[in-house]
Amino acid sequence: MERQYLLGNEAIAHACLEAPVDFVSGYPGTPSSEVIDVLRSRQERAYYIEWSTNEKVALENALAAAWCGLRALCTMKHVGLNVAADPLMTSAYTGVTGGLVIMSADDPFAHSSQNEQDSRCYARFARVPCLDPATIQEAHDMLRDAFALSEEFSLPVIVRPTTRICHSKGDVVLGDIVPSSRKGEFKKDPRQYVVIPAHTRLLHKKLNEKQPAIKKRLVELGYNTYSIKGETAVIASGHEDRRVPDRRGLAFRVCPEAQDGACH
Repeated sequence: MERQYLLGNEAIAHACLEAPVDFVSGYPGTPSSEVIDVLRSRQERAYYIEWSTNEKVALENALAAAWCGLRALCTMKHVGLNVAADPLMTSAYTGVTGGLVIMSADDPFAHSSQNEQDSRCYARFARVPCLDPATIQEAHDMLRDAFALSEEFSLPVIVRPTTRICHSKGDVVLGDIVPSSRKGEFKKDPRQYVVIPAHTRLLHKKLNEKQPAIKKRLVELGYNTYSIKGETAVIASGHEDRRVPDRRGLAFRVCPEAQDGACH
């Protein structure tokens, strides 16, 4: 274990090496791009990596790797998830064998984007887990843990860092880089991977049946935290908060995106 001062996307890239990842694909888009830039800059690597033609192709390639038992990462920004929505929705039905993590970096306040979106809505729509880091350390830890979570439920997992996570810097406790010994092998199973209506109806039922166990497991991971300080409960998510005094001199918690009028 070591501590380094890293950009959020650098910490995420290191988490992939700790997982370890076997296949990496993506399409460039701020604030996600540095993850693949860091991973492709390594002189020696045991994983395959590519910039794909677009986000749909990137996700389809990563999904194919995950069907073969490999751990795959697919990166994009929030608007790219629109392009990849078709394979995303179907991948929740087909499931995966190896871990498949989709890093969809959101951009509240549209710092470098044509719109604001919330990738968590896609996760809910597809009925797949979504991990929403509040700190750079959480982004690292969640990305690493997402591969195991994906394999546990045989589902893709979305990790949703925002601009302030991806492009901030901070101290991060890193784990050891682990070499992968996996070998991809596709096992033919038409009922699982050929999504004609007769198969789809059964796969949809199985997806629904997984939901209670997913909810329980997400709580057990320990990323949801709370503190009791008064009589009113406030449920929030997003970048790590900071305390701001109100006009009465009282301290209250503010999501940084709220400063821009763009808090989810």
